[in-house]
Amino acid sequence: MPLLSRIGSAAARGFGLFVGRVVDPFFEYVTLLLHGDGTNGAQNNTFLDSSTNNFTITRNGNTTQGTFTPYGVNWSNYFDGATATSLSLPSNVGFAFGTGAYTIEAWVFLTAYASVQGSVFDSGNASGALDLYITSTGALGLGEYGVGTVFNSSAGAVALNSWNHLAIVRTSTSASSTKLYANGTLVGTGTDSKNWTVTTAPSIGGINLAGYSTAGYISNLRVVKGTAVYTTAFTPSTTPLTAISGTSLLSCQSNRFVDNSTNAFTITRNGTVSIQRFSPFSPFAAYSTSVIGGSGYFDGSDYLNFTDTSNVMDLGGATASFETWIYPTAATCVIATKYGGVASYSITNGIEYTIALVSQQFLMYYNVAGTSGTLADPTTGRALNQWYHIVVATNATTLSLYVNGTRVVTATAGITKPTTRTTVRFGLDSGSTYLTGYLSDVRFIQGTGAYDASQTTITVPTAPVTAVTNTSLLLNYTNAGIYDNAMMNDLETVGDAQVSTSVKKFGSGSMAFDGTGDYLKQPASVNLSFGSGDFTLECWAYFTSVANFPTLTDSRVTSSSTAGFNLGLSTAKVQIYTTSQVLIGATTLSANTWYHIAVTRASGTLKIWLNGVQDATVANSTNWSDTTFLVGATPTPTNYMTGYIDDLRVTKGYARYTSTFTPPTAAFPNQ
Repeated sequence: MPLLSRIGSAAARGFGLFVGRVVDPFFEYVTLLLHGDGTNGAQNNTFLDSSTNNFTITRNGNTTQGTFTPYGVNWSNYFDGATATSLSLPSNVGFAFGTGAYTIEAWVFLTAYASVQGSVFDSGNASGALDLYITSTGALGLGEYGVGTVFNSSAGAVALNSWNHLAIVRTSTSASSTKLYANGTLVGTGTDSKNWTVTTAPSIGGINLAGYSTAGYISNLRVVKGTAVYTTAFTPSTTPLTAISGTSLLSCQSNRFVDNSTNAFTITRNGTVSIQRFSPFSPFAAYSTSVIGGSGYFDGSDYLNFTDTSNVMDLGGATASFETWIYPTAATCVIATKYGGVASYSITNGIEYTIALVSQQFLMYYNVAGTSGTLADPTTGRALNQWYHIVVATNATTLSLYVNGTRVVTATAGITKPTTRTTVRFGLDSGSTYLTGYLSDVRFIQGTGAYDASQTTITVPTAPVTAVTNTSLLLNYTNAGIYDNAMMNDLETVGDAQVSTSVKKFGSGSMAFDGTGDYLKQPASVNLSFGSGDFTLECWAYFTSVANFPTLTDSRVTSSSTAGFNLGLSTAKVQIYTTSQVLIGATTLSANTWYHIAVTRASGTLKIWLNGVQDATVANSTNWSDTTFLVGATPTPTNYMTGYIDDLRVTKGYARYTSTFTPPTAAFPNQ
């Protein structure tokens, strides 16, 4: 939202609640925060079993771990602006407002305006349906599908690359009784005398026509029938919305595509919509393993395994349960397998079971006297890029599969356990099918305490699970040495990139790079794509050598890309480099000295700041749309960092520095 509105929101959060605690009023715009604090030498490559068995977990390839998990309340849905990208809803009278009052509201962070108008919510994909949209000039509007505009605000009411709370409210059909609000401010008044009855295929984020799709994030979309929630200027809520009386729809606020109203509509994902933690709300609690936990990221070519010598992960013939959260980014993803070394259903050393997502359908394959039995989720086409809670539970008579707390299929218990079956893998089956995505909280319980396979529903955890009695295995993925306090990213530590407690600016450590193959790699993330908007990228850097071209960060997919940039040194001066533009600072840096280095872009002006002083500036409105992010190397990789980086922070959508400033005197806040 605009700066003045956002300052008001920060004040409204009640900073008095944080007496004695430093809070960042713009933390909701922070998409990466790396302190590098931790144990000396720590990386993200050691995975721990927190059960009493303390199994040795072996990393094969570059599986990593971090803080993007299913827990917490701050979420949004990201739409890429493509014609077919949207969320669909079933037709329902809850969207037939008739001639009565209604309120439609949401937070929107646009990365670009649509060429015609971007639909935020449409009550139906047919003539006569209501459409809340944003025009190509940033006006907020009310339209009628197939007919045209009812009325708009003036241009520019909805800013790009900033969170905006938008609302349309009708009190009656009389003249000037329908109002448009942006960030709580009245931006348009008009007359809506329409009898809204068409509700054919309502949608969020697009109406499947070229030029009408939203590009950016939508969070906390709420539709209220029968009530004008706002009648005068107001301060938007600083916490996620709730299902007040009359709520027909409450969505884009969870770790999966769901409707949190009492209607609980089934939401269908079209195109590449994804669940993201980036949201308009700052967290009221800093990252902790007990509240947010951790996750493991698997890139489609790596996996974890251990040897189950005592066969405590058997699922056949006893009370037991396997559970995990999975965020799949590919249609087929192996979650776990247990077998004896042979990729068949041999009863001597074959497969005991494999749990997977196959062509977007959750399945469990298991050994039945040397042949394959199948437990198949009847729902096909499970949407990607969202979190699912998966449980397989068994007892003496029943084998059950649960998805998000609901038992979706059962079978008669009858798993044949091969004589040899000690190999357990996560992210790879007994052949060559891998996992692309995230796992969180893998837990196996054998005996009392396991999920009851006879129940039709189970309780989905809302906080990281623990090692209860009879826990055979627990992978919380919370052993990352370099982790993101913004709670959005799992970064791979490549080479010897690690925590150093000997050289640091703040806190207990920094990130150390020895210049010979060390760097951090973040899986592709729209949250680290700057687009054409404002941003701040900053860190403290300590170069043990300023020779050559040491890299701090690089957001390019390839070294020749113009859709991202490299931040590093050139001839001992700070440089921003792309193949189309180079900006070099005026100051020569020295080795073995801490420097605060910042890059900002504000309203098309790109600046380098060194220790709070502007060091270079140039006009720049490039759409930096690449979604990769490296720390300490270029994409090749080459031009490695030699030295230390402390307190690396990315602020998306906001330029923190516009004039000379005093560099930070303490570590950046964690909320």
